[in-house]
Amino acid sequence: MNMSVDGAFIYFTIPIFGGINITQTTVSHLIVTIFLCTLSVMLGKNLKKRPDGLQVMVEKGVMMLQNMVIESMGAHNVHWTPFIGTIFLSSLCGSFIGLTGFLRSSTADLSCTLVWALMVSVIIWYNNIKHNGFVGWLKGFTQPIVVMTPMNIISEIAQPVSMAFRHFGNLAGGGVITSLIYTSLSLASVAVLNLVTASGWIPSVILLAVGVGLIFLWKRNRKTVALVFGILSAVVGVSGLLHVTGILPEFPFLTYGIPAVLSCYFDLFSGFVQAYVFTLLTMVYIAGSLPEPTDAQAA
Repeated sequence: MNMSVDGAFIYFTIPIFGGINITQTTVSHLIVTIFLCTLSVMLGKNLKKRPDGLQVMVEKGVMMLQNMVIESMGAHNVHWTPFIGTIFLSSLCGSFIGLTGFLRSSTADLSCTLVWALMVSVIIWYNNIKHNGFVGWLKGFTQPIVVMTPMNIISEIAQPVSMAFRHFGNLAGGGVITSLIYTSLSLASVAVLNLVTASGWIPSVILLAVGVGLIFLWKRNRKTVALVFGILSAVVGVSGLLHVTGILPEFPFLTYGIPAVLSCYFDLFSGFVQAYVFTLLTMVYIAGSLPEPTDAQAA
């Protein structure tokens, strides 16, 4: 497999239109799309007039999404709920799919978030042209004065770029930080093991005995400090014995647990927040191009 400039592996290239690369991002996004389509079909089958169990939860989620659209875009734009839900779930699942360990988060690729942002911009431009006409839309770039035209054009370009880079940057940056911390912890594990085993196996046995003693002490007085230092001492002792005996000469014990805690923030919390922010910005921007119709327009 080859790796492209942005870090995503290229599985193969379709020899049409100058070559279409099928990357990790393409595969991940395709899996997310198939998953969401399958889930929608399964949850939409055999609906009952008196819902129970899973149907109640699904209807509650749909109502929450619908209420969010009404509050952000107005009741006259409630028909945008399926589109907004698709954006949110695609972003959320696209970020979480990276937790599998063998698939890449599609939102960690700029090409994915940029396409979404451009799609939102095209929708906004279409709505403005539909309601104001093409000439009226162009006049919007010269209001209130002609000097503002360059700034208005830059604003139109900056909107999708900022949306795309915000989502992509947070996910990609979190992955880079986690990788750097994981590498640092691996090097720190080797350094600690070399220090502990420099005098043979005796320091490892002592650390293991101290760790076991602190854990037993914690069972009696329930002090968290004793438990934390007990587990740490026991882990270092066992790792030292595995290192000095040659069973696991470079056991990176510090890489277990700590990266998982960081992943809860960078992958779970940050992924959810970025999906919500991107969806909220989408609703705000589209709602700005679809104001509530007046009585004359409604008639």
